[in-house]
Amino acid sequence: MTCALDLNVIYIIFMLLIKSTYILPSFQILSIIYNCIEIMKNMDEMKKTKISFNIVPITNEPLNASVELFKEVESVLKYRNFRTNLLHTGLSFMVVSETGEIMGAILSSIMSKEDYLIQQYGDENFEPSSRFDDIEVLLNKVRRDIDLFGHYPNIDIHRIMELKIISVNEAYRGQGVCKALVKKSKELALELEYQMMYVECSSYFTAKAMERFGFQCIYSLSFSDYVDKRGKVVFDVEQPPHECIKVQLLLL
Repeated sequence: MTCALDLNVIYIIFMLLIKSTYILPSFQILSIIYNCIEIMKNMDEMKKTKISFNIVPITNEPLNASVELFKEVESVLKYRNFRTNLLHTGLSFMVVSETGEIMGAILSSIMSKEDYLIQQYGDENFEPSSRFDDIEVLLNKVRRDIDLFGHYPNIDIHRIMELKIISVNEAYRGQGVCKALVKKSKELALELEYQMMYVECSSYFTAKAMERFGFQCIYSLSFSDYVDKRGKVVFDVEQPPHECIKVQLLLL
């Protein structure tokens, strides 16, 4: 999926085990681990952080908003499964304030060369049955267009950390929350000996932030240029300054 900084605070679904891993003067970064058994044994620890047990849709991400993703039941279910699956990777973090409020979160996954090629060469004739599928079809096209592993033929790349969702609470923007999340993710990627970090940015603000963090833009596709088989624009994004989807990466 795509990332966006211009989001409401991300609320993590139930069954999370939280462990403190990184502390800054005004907040701490917590590792998010999906574990339904351990969570029952750590209820006291859970109470220390204010976590909603409901999934709150990220409605103002440009692609989600343009197709009104969360007004369609099938898409809501697919999006819920998508976010839930990300929690299995053990690569996600959230920032919590001194008072226990969630300030932001980053959900990431592992991308192997095999996984990328499967998505890159997915069925181009696939007919989407939901608005969620429309977004997936766009992202598969993006991957076919850039040919990531062919783009770096002289670099032995096996595993990549893909930043899937980045969300910062509006009340805490401009305080280094996103920077801290990306920095912590980079530290983990280096520890796990990943060769690259990769992000697909549908938000103008996400793309600008990634550039500040040293990511390089290798691809851009205007929303107005992406049309379906009938020549109709699929994502009529009416939220300036969001005009295109960009692929940004950082070699480690």
